[in-house]
Amino acid sequence: MAAPEYLVCINCESPCYVFEWKDDAPTEVLCEVCGNEDIEEFLTPEDFDTLIGS
Repeated sequence: MAAPEYLVCINCESPCYVFEWKDDAPTEVLCEVCGNEDIEEFLTPEDFDTLIGS
């Protein structure tokens, strides 16, 4: 899987463009809105849409 254009912070639901991607997963990420850096709290846009049922 290629790196997505952005990740979604599930803490504040903001798109995050500051991240490192390797082997189909983020290795580092930063939400510039809420300051979240926990990799486990970010999803790809597709996974986020699935989570919220869109």
